[in-house]
Amino acid sequence: MQHRYIYTMKNTLFEVAIIGGASAGLSAALSLGRSARKTVIFDTGNPRNKPAAHAQNLFTRDGTPPLELLSIAREQLKKYPSVEIRKEKVITAVKGGDRFLLTTAKGEEYEVRKVILATGVKDLLPEIPGVSELWGNKAIHCPYCHGWETKDGPAAIIGNDAAVAHQAPLILNLNKELTIFTNGKSTADIEPLQRKSIRVIETPVTAVKDDGEGIRIVLADGTEHYKRVAYVRPLKLLFNNELAVQLGCELDEEGAVKVSEFQETTVPGVLAAGDISHPRMHQVSMAAAGGHKAGGFCNGQLCQEDFGSF
Repeated sequence: MQHRYIYTMKNTLFEVAIIGGASAGLSAALSLGRSARKTVIFDTGNPRNKPAAHAQNLFTRDGTPPLELLSIAREQLKKYPSVEIRKEKVITAVKGGDRFLLTTAKGEEYEVRKVILATGVKDLLPEIPGVSELWGNKAIHCPYCHGWETKDGPAAIIGNDAAVAHQAPLILNLNKELTIFTNGKSTADIEPLQRKSIRVIETPVTAVKDDGEGIRIVLADGTEHYKRVAYVRPLKLLFNNELAVQLGCELDEEGAVKVSEFQETTVPGVLAAGDISHPRMHQVSMAAAGGHKAGGFCNGQLCQEDFGSF
């Protein structure tokens, strides 16, 4: 019986692979492109903020649609011929000696000297009908990202964890009427909240609905509450750390990749930037800053290695 073997030619054209093509990844690519480094970006086209109509609280670009920001970044990268973007998903990453072997979902292999992980996170949302459809617009999570646009109107928090008590003062600063829907028996001390005239409702939430300029919260007892906005606490942040684990990078207790001040992971030659590299304070500007650092330090490593090989 004859065996048929399919040989895949390994791509060795690139020095650096950036996995993730949103704010952190594209910012890293800009630093590397300006350093004439042969760089490939793998982008699946699903940034975390894709559902949002606007990216707020962003220096010089306040209110720009998230996908427009990424489009501008990709367009600006075109002037740097050493940078390429591939619409592919990397599914395996292995270190071998001083190189890394990456395999995509299409079965293509890439051998590179450095890897920058910019794989981001996913929000695990409550299984309340309507939340995923309104997520990023009327069902939101961050007063800094969306609070100004919905200020003064009645606001809600749907959540039942310790972070609700932290979030309530931030929202009450913008919205003078606040109701907390715990979606069941409250697990936190609600008395301090009630002293601030914050209403706490423990009746389970069965749905949220789009309602003109606001959102309607439907409860199990049949009552409905109109609010200008609902802050929804994700059940958990899911860090896209599968490749980091494959490479042996150390994670923190929440699943973020541990990095140094220069975005180095615990595996030499692997850097990480953006939401994947820290457990909280996820902002577009911070992701871009982390990508800038990762790209610059990655180039610095390559320069030192090349200089030493002369």
